[in-house]
Amino acid sequence: MGTYTGKIEGGKQADVIVCGGGCAGVAAAIACSRNGAKTLLLEKSSVVGGTATSGLVGPFMTCFDPKGERQIIKGIFDEMILRMEEKGGAIHPSKTGQVSSYGCYIKLRHNNLTPFHPEILKMVMMEMLLEAGVEIHLGVSILDVIKENNVIQSIIGFDGSKLVEFSGKIFIDCTGDAFVSLKSGVICDMEDPQEGLQPMTLFFWIYNADDKKIEEYLNQDEENKYLPYHNLIEEARKKGKFPINRNKIGLYHMVNEGEWRLNTTRIQSLNPVEEEDMSRAYAEGLKQIEFLMEFFKTLPGLEYARIAQSGAFVGVRESRRIRGLYTLKEQDLIDNTKFDDVIALCSYPVDLHPAKGALTGTSYKKEKTDVAEVYEIPYRILVPENIDNLLTAGRCVSATHEALGAIRIMPSVFAMAQAAGTAAALCVKYGSSPKNLDTKELQKVLKEQNQCLE
Repeated sequence: MGTYTGKIEGGKQADVIVCGGGCAGVAAAIACSRNGAKTLLLEKSSVVGGTATSGLVGPFMTCFDPKGERQIIKGIFDEMILRMEEKGGAIHPSKTGQVSSYGCYIKLRHNNLTPFHPEILKMVMMEMLLEAGVEIHLGVSILDVIKENNVIQSIIGFDGSKLVEFSGKIFIDCTGDAFVSLKSGVICDMEDPQEGLQPMTLFFWIYNADDKKIEEYLNQDEENKYLPYHNLIEEARKKGKFPINRNKIGLYHMVNEGEWRLNTTRIQSLNPVEEEDMSRAYAEGLKQIEFLMEFFKTLPGLEYARIAQSGAFVGVRESRRIRGLYTLKEQDLIDNTKFDDVIALCSYPVDLHPAKGALTGTSYKKEKTDVAEVYEIPYRILVPENIDNLLTAGRCVSATHEALGAIRIMPSVFAMAQAAGTAAALCVKYGSSPKNLDTKELQKVLKEQNQCLE
């Protein structure tokens, strides 16, 4: 048997190292490179886009105000949508309106959603990364962080055959689970998986559904429309024939006729940062999908639906959250706290899926939510307390469990990531640390690059 030596056999250098190639990592890398920094992107899989591509999570939730009058998230996110639309792979949110099949008929802040085709998104993301000049490294698993005092020197990764050291001036943690932050010594928080952590979902995609029949059936009863097939689920549950902790079929119409995404599996009480639990979660997700495809044969409009694809991995709503220079709170969203360092806007409600039981997330009956119509997200939640050259973006930012339940949606993630990438490039340009960056300069650049801050 051979002996593992831990010998590093390769090395790469850049101004900025972006760790994780999901939506956050892609947006951060594009923004960083466009703003003049040599940027390197590390992704453990062979595909960029993460939950939006391989995970089949969608649609993109709202990027408009609740009345649909003003788009509040633009920038790289909007550019990506427009490119997909040109290829027939998306419908721009300005065209999808208020309550619709694209948003599972939910009333509460599910206006102006963006249905998209995950395969087209893969292509557009790769196009934009290459056009921006990002150096992309796929199939690289991040193993460790080398740091000196409070400064990260490099990331140690495994590329499938050897250990490689990736050195940089600024690092951006877009791993979703705050893995780089944790390895760097950043304090992280996470809810108890058994009691408070939001459940996971394995998305899947069906075709050959009868759109007209679905619409006609759901329109017969208001409660059944806003909780699709609720009555048939509860009948089956009483007979012991519906084992999933869901009280509706969460179905979201895609771009093409007869195609829908299903956000209906529910995987509770497992830890998203433990490998054994995630293996169990994926097996459980597939088991639930198999059951649902059989159950659909009893539902009007879905009798002849067929499965096109299941997600390559389970979608995680929340895991670790860093402790940053500021922790965004639910009350900030309610009060629309004004931040001098605002870097993004959001309008989504606090949407907490239950750790136990079969209730839905956002209440289908509510016409209003406690949060302001549009609220601000500050730069400081991207910056950890105790590491001088690290930024974060995505679901691992500094927010309470409740606040994260609102800002975790992908349009907000794109906006925060664009800010993180832009900030990293400015830090390189001016020789600054993220903590000491002139946020007025950051805001100026974001506005020039079509992001909304007001």
